Amino acid sequence: MSQFAQPACFIGRRHPSCSACVDVNYPGDEQFSRRLRPHMNINKEIIASMRRQVHYAADSLLFNESAAVTYCLAISVDAGLVFASDSRTNAGVDNVNTYPKMYSFNVPEKAFVTVLTSGNLATTQAVVRRISRDLEDPSGEGGLAACNDMSDAARYIGALSVELKNYYEKDLKQGANFDCTLIVGGQYKDGPHEIFMVYPEGNYIQSSPYAPYLQIGETKYGKPILDRVIRSNSSLEAAARCALVSMDSTMRSNLSVAPPFDLLVYETGKLEPAHVMHLKLNSPYYATLRKQWSEGLKALFNELPLFEWEKNK
Repeated sequence: MSQFAQPACFIGRRHPSCSACVDVNYPGDEQFSRRLRPHMNINKEIIASMRRQVHYAADSLLFNESAAVTYCLAISVDAGLVFASDSRTNAGVDNVNTYPKMYSFNVPEKAFVTVLTSGNLATTQAVVRRISRDLEDPSGEGGLAACNDMSDAARYIGALSVELKNYYEKDLKQGANFDCTLIVGGQYKDGPHEIFMVYPEGNYIQSSPYAPYLQIGETKYGKPILDRVIRSNSSLEAAARCALVSMDSTMRSNLSVAPPFDLLVYETGKLEPAHVMHLKLNSPYYATLRKQWSEGLKALFNELPLFEWEKNK
């Protein structure tokens, strides 16, 4: 298994001036937060918000890992596939961390499969571990290796998701949610490259040629640019840029989606990724792209036609 995004470590220490307060640092991403440790007598109240530093108060109900928020998308064009994901998990406004949500698997000389994950973190990680373990079957005929095409792969991964969700629900506390939604994409040798959305119930759908993309998580903010730009005959490069603009639009409107972003470009027939990028907020390419996109939008907006009453001013 190739895992293109490594989870950032965090350092938690008790704040010296308050025994109930914990400082949390996210190395490399310049993220810092201070939060009150969960306690039954603490009210749910946001105390203050500042750039690069957030102070929160919360009770223990917010520390529920099933409430993860994310944004992932996959695009299928004639030339291949593009996958993009953020890496933020959010189990309450004061319990934010960084985990990969994009995982890729190789079946030598047979297939290349990428999985994007959204939902309960325990379930999604268990699904990924099982896919990896099944691929290690000494017979070489387990899991993804036993599938004949991408539809088989989506069905297999959907069945794993349901099995593992049911396993966790044996000791389910009331109100918890172990659902996960996945995007499964890739190609089997001699077959087409395809992307599928796998629902928590294990069923799945394929992308439409009229809207050749799939999204999971916080989808609404990044959808308009996909609808306007992406067509089946779009180039892989255009699709990759569009994916990053979609991620950036979502990040600007929802703080639960944030860098680092992972981007993978797959050229049809190769059975291996063509390009893989891990982009932080200050990565040169991503910083330039988001700046030019923002400035370009403002410039175009200022060129829109005037109302009749404006022309007389």
